[in-house]
Amino acid sequence: MGLVLLRVLLLFTAAALVAGVVSATTGAGFSLALTPQLSALYFVPVNLLCLWLLERRAASVGGLRRLLGFERGRLGRDALQGLLWMVVLFVPFVLAVNLVMLLLFGPSGMLDAYEVVFAPDPALALEWPYRFALGSALVTAVLFPLTNAPAEELVYRGHAQGELLAAGRPAAVAVLLPAVAFGLQHLLLAPSAAGMLVYGVAFLAWGLGAGLIYLRRRRLMPLVMAHLYTNAMFSVLPLVFVLTGA
Repeated sequence: MGLVLLRVLLLFTAAALVAGVVSATTGAGFSLALTPQLSALYFVPVNLLCLWLLERRAASVGGLRRLLGFERGRLGRDALQGLLWMVVLFVPFVLAVNLVMLLLFGPSGMLDAYEVVFAPDPALALEWPYRFALGSALVTAVLFPLTNAPAEELVYRGHAQGELLAAGRPAAVAVLLPAVAFGLQHLLLAPSAAGMLVYGVAFLAWGLGAGLIYLRRRRLMPLVMAHLYTNAMFSVLPLVFVLTGA
């Protein structure tokens, strides 16, 4: 779990640094709510660092390809199975989102609350120069999913869950602890306090589902593909918004 804790610490530190720089350069008050729109810019270097550390640790057992279960001949099947796992994992994710929203706002207020919970406070919205906005959107669309999917699945499932099982921890603990850290990490992507609770529970549900799949199947590549598809779908939106002027 050491690498998991390092990753979470690095991400929260990077978010604080980004919020500090944004505050200093724009005059806005310091707030982590300023960082979700820039999160890909600091997630990518943290992802690369995690992959490098994992490569060093896994060198004695065949490197990251072995840990991923990467086989060129199975890539097509892994890609198709990734689609299946993406759909399967979205079920508990969406259920968790709606359950927390229901508990927070009640059946009569939850629909209206979606606009507030998942959208940044207009008072904190910042306008960026077009070139910066385009560059960051390109990083988000290309580099973020390509580095984030393997880094997170390797850190939370392949590394942490695998080490806990190898150390003799019960399977429930081996699945739960990395999933909790996975949910904690995603608090940084929420634009509001209520959103942090929703994201934390929803990504905990995703992490539990992915952990159970990995526990049963013992292969990481299909989960990496599911994660990649999900990241790619949401990562391309900022680029679309910039290019269309939305």
